[in-house]
Amino acid sequence: MTIRNKFLSTAVIFSLFLNFGFAQETGLASYYGDAFHGSQTANGEIYDRTKMTAAHRTHKFGTYLKVTRKDNKKSVIVKVNDRGPHIKGRIVDVSKEAAKKLGLTRDGVAQVTVEKVSGKSDNAPAPKVAEAAVIPSEATKGGGELASKKANADRIARQIEESNRKEREAAAKRKADADAKAKANAAANVAKATDAKKKEDKPVELKDAKMVSLKNYSEYGLYKIQVMKPEKKGFGVQVASINNHENMLKQIAYFQGKHFKNVLTSIEKGMDGTIYKIILGPFPDQKTAQSYKRSLKKRHKVDGFVVSLESSKK
Repeated sequence: MTIRNKFLSTAVIFSLFLNFGFAQETGLASYYGDAFHGSQTANGEIYDRTKMTAAHRTHKFGTYLKVTRKDNKKSVIVKVNDRGPHIKGRIVDVSKEAAKKLGLTRDGVAQVTVEKVSGKSDNAPAPKVAEAAVIPSEATKGGGELASKKANADRIARQIEESNRKEREAAAKRKADADAKAKANAAANVAKATDAKKKEDKPVELKDAKMVSLKNYSEYGLYKIQVMKPEKKGFGVQVASINNHENMLKQIAYFQGKHFKNVLTSIEKGMDGTIYKIILGPFPDQKTAQSYKRSLKKRHKVDGFVVSLESSKK
């Protein structure tokens, strides 16, 4: 037997072993990109991304294979109508439709098991051994039909990989955009809810409130009272000392009516009860307070005397 015939016999046995010896294969699955829609497959059919088809290296054309993902346990039945994959480690290329059912369009590749489905086949003849096995004596010649087929197969494999990569990137971008939009909407909703809560909690501004003077003061009515506690430092001009709460309010209304903005009240404990001292100020030093006292007498006919705010009784 010649060396060539030995290689042919070995190739035939190897091909038969691949077709009938394995009940199940395990490896990586990938899928055809949209760029191959309408292209001719190895058995002469036109690739249709909506059909359940696949490329396999050894199974006969027309053979039905069950492809099962190992992680999510999803399975599909596909018909072999093409040869491939041509990338090491991958055992099957499925159509776009089959990839969708497997959840493969998102991941690109996945670990699967491949097994022949009994009773489902178009009974198409297997490819010739010369097409399925490379004979060393011819391969070493550095060209010819086999070299051309291999180069074409490598080109197709690169195109499939590039198409799949672009689809995965586009899917990832769509997901990232959707996540960003959802996050922005959530933040906007939180901001709206916060603003609404603030509006609910915030009192209405009293735009029409009028300053109270003796002309519009009455013993009974609705008043806005704002109590603030300034620092006990500097000097003031005391203009009244009252032991009646109502009269204290009248005095404040009087000075407000005269456009005095800083009217202070020192509430102190006296011999006969509480004393309300009405003080105008504060002033940074005694000299300034004295000058203000003289101005009060001259311009408003109001008598007063300078007091230290630091010595105000509790």
